[in-house]
Amino acid sequence: MKISQLIEDRKTKPVKMALPKYEVRDGYHPQGTVPWNLELINAALPWEETAGQEPVGVIADTGVDVYHPVLKPRIINPTNVTTDGPPANVTDFDGHGTHVAGIAVNCYSDARIMPLKLFAKNPTGWEFQDGLARLVEYNRQVYEADKIVAVNCSWGGPYDPILHCLIRELIGQGTMIICSAGNAGDGRADTSEIFNWPAFLYEPVTVGAIDKEALAAKYSSSYDGIDLAAPGSDIHSCWPGGGYKALSGTSMATPHVFALVLRIYAAFRKREERYPTVDEAEAILWRHVQKLNLAPQLVGLGLIDYTYDRRRWPLYRVQLGAYFQKENAEAAKNKATEAELSTYMVKY
Repeated sequence: MKISQLIEDRKTKPVKMALPKYEVRDGYHPQGTVPWNLELINAALPWEETAGQEPVGVIADTGVDVYHPVLKPRIINPTNVTTDGPPANVTDFDGHGTHVAGIAVNCYSDARIMPLKLFAKNPTGWEFQDGLARLVEYNRQVYEADKIVAVNCSWGGPYDPILHCLIRELIGQGTMIICSAGNAGDGRADTSEIFNWPAFLYEPVTVGAIDKEALAAKYSSSYDGIDLAAPGSDIHSCWPGGGYKALSGTSMATPHVFALVLRIYAAFRKREERYPTVDEAEAILWRHVQKLNLAPQLVGLGLIDYTYDRRRWPLYRVQLGAYFQKENAEAAKNKATEAELSTYMVKY
C-alpha cells in the first residue's frame, strides 16, 4: 500500500503537535570568538574526512528564513505542507525553525538544509503526517547522493500511529530521526516527563539539554529513553529578517546532534562510497560522546563530541601482508599503529 493511501485510510483525527516552550534573549550580535556551545562539543573545526560531501538534512519546523545570509547558501528544495502560502513558501512566522537551522549550519557548514514547514498560523492537523509522507516519497525519487539522511524534529505532542509508521519508513530508507526531549523537566532524574512524542519512541535519537557548566538544564525533560545530550541554554543563532537571538530549550540541543549525524553520514559515504544504514550510523554516533557524571535519564550516554578519531569508526579487518622476517612484520605493525589502527601479529 502506498504511504499516501495509508494516511488517507487511517486519518481519524488531527494531530496536535506543538513547539516546546523556550526562552528568548534579544540583542545578540555575532562576535569573533567561538561560541561556548561549539567549543564545548569541539564542533568548530571541520573534518577533512567529509571534504567534497554535502549531505541533505531536513529541518521540520516552523519554516526557515531562506534569505538569511548564514542560511541562504545552504538551502535546497524548501517545502511547505501548510495552508500558509504556496508549496515552496517556508516563511517562518515564529523564528523557531530559523534558529534551529542556524545552529545546524554553524555546526556543519557543508550540509544542504531542506526546510519542511509543518507549523501553520491556521493548522488543519494533517501537516505532520503529510510532511513526513512527503519526505518518504522524496527519498524514493532522488539519487542516493541527494537522499535525506537526517530529520530534525524539535517539537512534540501526543502519540500518533501514522507518524510512528512514517518514522519507521524513513528509518528503513536510511534516514535518522533526531528529536528534542521536551522542556517539561524539573531538574530531577527520579521523575519522568514522558508524554512527548515522537521523542519517547524507541526508533528516533532523543536529545536532552545541558547548560554552560555541562550540567543538565533544569527545563530538560527526563525519562528512560534519552539517548544523548547537547548544549541547549543561551544558544546564539539566526533569526528571521537577517538577525540573531539567543534561545534556550531542548529544541536548541537537537540540531547539534543533527549536524553531527550529517557529518557522520558524509564521512562514511566518502570512505565507503555509500551512505550508512541507520544502525551503522548510530553505532558511530554512540562513540562520539563525552561521559558525564549525570543520570542517564537526563543525558543518556553523555554529551556529544565532534572530535574526529579513527578509533570511533568501525573498520573491516585487513591483512597488511605476510613477511618471512619478523622485523618486517613488526615495522608494518608499528606503521599501522601510528595511523591509530588496532593491530596484532599472527604467526603462520
